[in-house]
Amino acid sequence: MSEGKHVKRRIRILVKAFPQPSTKHEETVCCAGITEDGKELLRLFPIRYRRLDKEDQFDRFDLVEMTITKASDPRPESYRVDEGSIHTVEPGKKLSDEAKVRLWTPFIAPSLKDLMAQNVDNDRSLGIIKPDPSSLKFVIKEAAQSEQDDQEVAEMVFEQASLLEDPLKPLEKPKYSFSYHYTCAGHPHKHQIHDWEVQAAFNHYKRRYKTEEKALEMMQQEYGHNIPQHNLHFIMGTMASHPRTFIVIGLLRSPLDPEEVSKQGALDL
Repeated sequence: MSEGKHVKRRIRILVKAFPQPSTKHEETVCCAGITEDGKELLRLFPIRYRRLDKEDQFDRFDLVEMTITKASDPRPESYRVDEGSIHTVEPGKKLSDEAKVRLWTPFIAPSLKDLMAQNVDNDRSLGIIKPDPSSLKFVIKEAAQSEQDDQEVAEMVFEQASLLEDPLKPLEKPKYSFSYHYTCAGHPHKHQIHDWEVQAAFNHYKRRYKTEEKALEMMQQEYGHNIPQHNLHFIMGTMASHPRTFIVIGLLRSPLDPEEVSKQGALDL
């Protein structure tokens, strides 16, 4: 679709930035989703999520109708959204676990190395990878002690999530960073999770258990032990300012193994 052309599309939301729960703040979110025909994985922005009507505040896997326009952003998957056109058509809870896996399996790259090669060859800037399950290590650090590159990217993510018309009250910056150290097709990688999901989970545990120490313990249990046992995959994306560098923008997990679902699908043909 050429830049400037407005098109109405129906999209299954795959990941969305999670707004801070404070009623004092506003923020925009960037989402990724798969078109209803299952052919395209798109980056969608900016969306003032909490300003949407309640019935249109979509969740993961919801089918959402919206008018989109190819962004001036050179990344081929990037589209601007007409916020007023957003309408939730069908809740994701209607999809079976198998249907959800079949939705995103086609966008799994053989490895992060392969995804990076595609990025150089054809500017692909969104994809899904499978970390080697036995290699996963969930790492928690104070944000100030993160790697310098991660700090810089986190700052840009934070600033982009905070863009809105004046007056704008500042968001509370995350105190901790959450990362995975892992291998993918045998190659070692370290990636901080640049997604509101983990920060929202940490805030939830902190409210529930009243102490940071217990909240961090629960984060390690959930993200270090429980989630990796459910076929964990990473949604990888680049930033406009760093079009050759992939970061983890979201996590996918399922009780079903995508490889087994794909094999079963092939047998059914």
